[in-house]
Order: sequence, then C-alpha cells, then structure tokens
Amino acid sequence: MKVHGILLAAGKSIRFEDNKLFYVINNAPIIKYPIETFINSVHIDTITVTVNNENQKKIEKLFSAKHLEKVTFIEGGKSRNESEFIALSHLEQQLIDSSDLVVIHDAARAFLSSNLLEKLILHALEFGSASPYLYSGLLVDENNDIANREIVEIQTPQIFDFKNLMNAYKKANIESFDSVDTTECISKYTKITPQLIEGEKINKKITYKKDIYELRELLRM
Repeated sequence: MKVHGILLAAGKSIRFEDNKLFYVINNAPIIKYPIETFINSVHIDTITVTVNNENQKKIEKLFSAKHLEKVTFIEGGKSRNESEFIALSHLEQQLIDSSDLVVIHDAARAFLSSNLLEKLILHALEFGSASPYLYSGLLVDENNDIANREIVEIQTPQIFDFKNLMNAYKKANIESFDSVDTTECISKYTKITPQLIEGEKINKKITYKKDIYELRELLRM
C-alpha cells in the first residue's frame, strides 16, 4: 500500500486580499511550509499540488530539483471540490492501487506539523481513514470554557482510501455537489464514518490577514 499526498493550493486568496501563498512568515513564503512537510514525510510516496498556472513557476523556484522529484503540479479547478476531483482523476490516470491512501490537505493550513501528519497517516493505515479535529471555540460559556464538546471543527489533512474517494467524487461531479471538504463528500456518498484524532491549534487555516497575527503568536509560543 502506498500513500499519496494532495495539496490544494489553487485558491485565489480573495478574502486575504493578497496572494497568501507567497506571504512571508519567519523568512519563508507560506506555501513552502506545507510542501516541505509533505516532502519530508517518510510515509508519503507521491505529492500532487493543485495550483493556478501563474503560481507554479514561482513555487518551483522555492525548491531544488531533488526535492521536487516526487512532486507533480497540476492546474486546479474553480472550487475546492473541483480541485480535489481533478487531483484524484490525475492519480487515477497513474493507475494507483484502489487500496492506496490519499492525504488531502489545504495548503492554507501552512503549519501542519510533521508529528500530526505522521499520527494521521499511521491512524489511517490501521483504521482506514483519519481526520484531525479541535473542540469548537465558537461555543464557549461565561468562563470561556468549551460549552459543547460534541461539536468539533474538522481540520485537514483528511485521509481515505483511493477507491472510496474516487467513487464519492465521481458521484458528486455527476450531481454537481460542491462539498466544503473531503469528509463531507465521503459522508454523503459512502457508508464510511470518518475516523477522528485530535488536531493542533497551529494547524490553523489562513483565510484573512488577521489569522497571520494569531499564527505568529502560536509560533512564538
């Protein structure tokens, strides 16, 4: 069994009001961090990165040719769901095994730790799937404690076997269903109950510029 990584980096950064992929934190552009984490993983065999055409050459210049040996860049779609389907279709063309695991991650979650990535992959190898969660900080009581521990926020990467992923996204494509993330599509079109393990605060998605300030504080700590 092999493990294939998909990094989604084809967004237009509209809410960020700048190209967040190349926003510099700690002397490196944001996009460099998740790609390096995937490249350095001993568990990941191939990496597919969905990008906008205008960004590909700029991203490639951040890495040596040796580092990019297992990386393929492809043009993403107009939505997250479409980019996932394009990346999965690319893997299908490579004739990967139906039981292989696919790790799908939002490149905007730039500070995915190697430790969390390894935990997720090992969990998926044992139980068939894995996604990270955090207790929702949107629902707190008067003491600023979590008010409902049954409500969680799902992070990425989200890991499932290729067969179920491809089947789910083909059905979604036929029905023009635009899922917000991988677990939603899997839950709608398969009988799989996604396996969850606790995520990390540093694995925060960068959507607005204000997210940068919170991440810098977390990195400092």
